[in-house]
Formats: sequence, C-alpha cells, structure tokens
Amino acid sequence: MERAHLEGRNALVVITGPAGVGKSALAARFLHGHPRLAGGGHFFVDLQGFTPGPPTDPHRALEGLLHSLGTEPKFVPTELQERAAWWRSATTRLRVALLLDDALSAAQVRVLLPGGAGHTIVVTSRVRLTALRLDGAVIVQVPPLETEEAVELLRRSSGEETTDGTERDAMRKIASLCGGLPVALCTVALAESDEKGGSWVRLEDELRTAQERLARLNSIGERIGVEVSLRGAFDLSYESLAPEQARTYRRLAWHPGVEITPLIASRLTGDALPKSEKALRDLARQHLLIEQTPGRYRFHDLLRLHAEEKAAEYENDEAKEEGIARLARTFAELSIAADIALRPYVTSRIVKVDPAFADAAQAARWLDAEKGNLVDLIDLAGRHDLFQETLWLTEGLWSLFLHHGQAHLWLRAGEAAVLAARRSEDERTLGRLLNKRALVHSHLGRVEEAMADLAAAEEIWSRREEWKRVAQTRQRRGTLALEHGDLQEAVGFLEDALAADEHTGAEHHRAVTLFLLGRAHLATGSPEKALGFLERALPPLENSLYKRARARIALGSTLLTLSRPEEARREVEAALREMVEHGSGPGQSEAWETLGEIHEHQGDLDAARTAYENALESLDEKDPARRRVQERLDGSG
Repeated sequence: MERAHLEGRNALVVITGPAGVGKSALAARFLHGHPRLAGGGHFFVDLQGFTPGPPTDPHRALEGLLHSLGTEPKFVPTELQERAAWWRSATTRLRVALLLDDALSAAQVRVLLPGGAGHTIVVTSRVRLTALRLDGAVIVQVPPLETEEAVELLRRSSGEETTDGTERDAMRKIASLCGGLPVALCTVALAESDEKGGSWVRLEDELRTAQERLARLNSIGERIGVEVSLRGAFDLSYESLAPEQARTYRRLAWHPGVEITPLIASRLTGDALPKSEKALRDLARQHLLIEQTPGRYRFHDLLRLHAEEKAAEYENDEAKEEGIARLARTFAELSIAADIALRPYVTSRIVKVDPAFADAAQAARWLDAEKGNLVDLIDLAGRHDLFQETLWLTEGLWSLFLHHGQAHLWLRAGEAAVLAARRSEDERTLGRLLNKRALVHSHLGRVEEAMADLAAAEEIWSRREEWKRVAQTRQRRGTLALEHGDLQEAVGFLEDALAADEHTGAEHHRAVTLFLLGRAHLATGSPEKALGFLERALPPLENSLYKRARARIALGSTLLTLSRPEEARREVEAALREMVEHGSGPGQSEAWETLGEIHEHQGDLDAARTAYENALESLDEKDPARRRVQERLDGSG
C-alpha cells in the first residue's frame, strides 16, 4: 500500500477466501487500525454478492457514497455513469479509505472506485477477482486457520486461560471439524463458554456426532453450499439457545431484507418490543447476529442460510404466513404515516392511518433508514398475495422519490405494486401506479417507457370515465413531449387535455394546460398563438403565485419574440418579484435569465451581464442550469 501511494497510485487490495474465514473482519480491523489512510473519510458498501437476494444495485451504492460526502439527494444524478463520474470527481482531491464488502465481480467494484490517487480500497470476495489486477489490485488469499491458530482462537473466545493435554487434543479436533473457519470456531467457543463446567472433549463428541447426522442430509448440504462441519458448529450454538432465542433466530430468516431491527423481530415473532430487543442482543452475543450500528443487526450470510434450514425444520406454514403478514402490515402502516408527515397536503389517499412520527424530519429519517427493507418487503408481500400491504408500502415510498430522487428504488418497488394491482384486478390503483411510474421514467429520461405507461393509464381513466384523470394524464403526455422536443406531438396532447379540461370545468388545471400550450406554440415558432394561450392562462392563476410567475416569464419571452421588449420586461420583472416572494431560487434564476435576454435585445450589455450574474447567484452550486447561464454570461461580452 505504501509503495502504491508513493508512486501516486491508489492502493487496491482484494481479500479473498472461503465463506466464514473472516475476510470482512480482517478488512475492517485493518482500516480502522490505520486512520491515516483515510484523511478524507471512511466509506463502506455491502455489495451483497453472495447473499440469497440480488447484489446491491450500483445506483443505490453510489447514491449512498454521495450522500456520505454530503451531496444533497436532489443533486444526485439519476443515471449510473453520471453518478459514478460525480463520485470520482468528488473524491479527486480527497484521500479516502473504501471497504467494498462481499463483491461478486470486478465490474461491481470498478464502478465504485474513487477518482484521483492516494486512496485505499479494500475489497472482500469469495472469488479471486483477478480481472482487478488490470486496475493495479493486489490479491491476498486468506486461508482457514492452521490448527494451532484455531486452538488459540477457541481459547481466547471462550475466556479460558489454560487447558490440559486431553482438552487441548479435543480443541485440535474441533478446529479440524470446523475447517479452521473463524465464524464456526467462534460459535463453538461461545457455546462452550456458556456451559458451566464445559468440556472441550464433550463438545468435540457432540460436534462429531452432529456432523455424522448432518452428513446424511445431502440435499440440505447441497442447498446450503457449505461444509457439513460448519453447519454442525452452527447447530451446537443453536442448541445452546433458550427456546425464545431459538424461535427468534429461526423466524428472522423470514425477513427478506439485510438489516434487522427489534421491530422486525417483534412482528415476526409476535413478541413485545422489549423482549425482541433482548433476544437480538443475546443472539449477537452468541455470534449468531452481527450488530452493525446500535439497534440494527444483520446475519452472516451462512448463518442466515442456517436459520432458514431451522425455520423449515421447526416452523409451520401458518406461523410463517402470520409473521410475514404482521411484518408487512406494520411497515405498510408506518410507510403511509411517514408519507402523510412528509406530504400533509395530499387529500386523496388510499388509506388513513394514525400518526406515528413527531414531524416530517423524523419521518424522513425513518424512510431513509428503512428504504432497503421496505423495497424487499414489497417483493415479499407480493409473493404472499398481500396485495393491500404491497400497495400501501409503495404509496409510502413515493416521498423518497419526490424529495430524495430515489427513482431506481421506487421503480423496483413499483414493479411489484403494478403486478399486485393487476393480480388483484384493482384497475383504479393500477391507473394511479402507471401515472406515477411514468413520472419516474420521465425523471430518468426514459421517454418511451413513460409514454407507454401514460397511454395505458389514459385508457383506464377513459374506460372508467374519470375525466379529470384523463385530463391530467393527457397534460402529462404533452409536458413530456414538450420537454423532449416533440413539439407537434406536445401540441396535440395538450389540445386533447384542454378539451378534457373544458369538459370537467377544472379551472386551475385548465389554466396550467393553457400555459403549457403557450410554451409549446412558442417553441414551434408560433408566438402569436402562444400569446393568446398565455394571456388566457394568467387570470385563473391569480391565487397560484409560483405558477402565475412562470406563466409571466413565458409571456415575457413571447413578447420579446414579437419585438415588444418593454412589455416583456414589465411582465418578467413582475414575475421576479413573485418568485422572490415565493422563495424559489430556480424561479428567480429563470426570471433573471429572461431579463438578461431582454437587455441584450435592447443592446444594454452591462444590464444583461448583471442579470446573468444574478441568475447564477440564485442557483445552487451544483444545479446543472448553471452551465447554460454561464454560457450566456460569457457570450454577453
């Protein structure tokens, strides 16, 4: 590592070895023991390459890294390559230590590598990832412990100072039976230390007997994919648990997510929350769970498989269905409660629930902490035909997209929800979901997918004769076409939306459609038509400060195109005052930018430059609109 840093390179190390050998613990201990390697901060990503579920989505991994650097959610790019580029750019001048745990492939690692030089990146994987040598990686093989090393680990983990010859021989046999794997050795040592007057000889006999018994279970052995000796070690630790602890251990395997909390344990077992809190602490003390942060736990992936086997052996289908239903219902209600706290202005909801959060900030923190669990629960609820819970969970996640840009996460949840709505033949909910999914697709620039969802949604609303929703969907189709330069198509959709607005009498929605038609006609080179639509849009927007200001800016641009600069300036200056009153930085920037164009048209370049400078000051440092405004400023002389 030192040589790599001296040569102006990143130090990239791949720690590889079998499951349970202690790769993650070794990597974490090394990095925490060398804080000088991380002047720019420590970063950790669990890539979940060998867990039962899918590997970590690289979009989600990069989002977490950017958040850790302090990037506001609204400024995190949506596309993978843009996120990766931002991460590399943001770390160019830093010196970070990055632990990428449980990697499946070199490609999974490469997209997360920081920019610049002098970083320390440690990757753990069950496979060698030799392709990373092209990136300068050094591959370190971690073998199982030698016999005497394993014996020493047993002694230290059990807290014993000395052992006689017979006991030490038994410990050597246990080391062999556990394959020298620390995760197995630690569970055995804890089982021994919990026994009063425990004997290594007796423990070795029990472990060997367990292996002989398990060796006959070939089908289970093939499924779990580990040596029988390792499962035998886990069995001994499991058998030392109290009945309530063992039941919690088994039922935690029903949870589809990575992170486990006392609430999750409580819902799966039906126990009170304090009892579940104690059970999780006890399981962590027995090395059957890992406490990641206070109150949040996870399985080692091998122990999760072991817990699944025990659940299949000792739990019945009725208990499983009840536990999963309790868990899904609780998180569905909390998800809705969080969304209510974040979007109290929404009047039409699929369900009303009791308040669960003190304020919007607490709700946002809960959603952010549980977002991974929520998406996994949506998949699980759908598989168990819990359609209502699936839809509630998805509804609650909408705030994460609106306020934090979690587009890819919502799409994964939305797929399960759309399937649930179709299977339950809930056409109205399906229409709402298609409208929402279209918005997410359009946010990601996936125009074809968005248009397909909107067309399907409009068909549903037309069939149900819900004309307000027809108008809303047509307006959205027109907006999407306008944003992507399909101007004639935009005009067609918006004219259809206006016809539906006339039918429903929704005055405010009609005014917005008129505003959009004005913008569309201006873009097509028909300022006279644009002027008529924009002048009709303004009166109904009297009580909507922001939208009225936007319409005035569009009207100003139209008047300028018609060579009426003084009228244009009056409209845009009025819009600027309204944007200031509203507190919209981007809105103020749009007004200042338009004023700059007006001043340029009138030949007042000093005033134009001042306007463009004010437009830049109104924008956040990371707003992509800054580039366009800067180009205008540079071009104004």
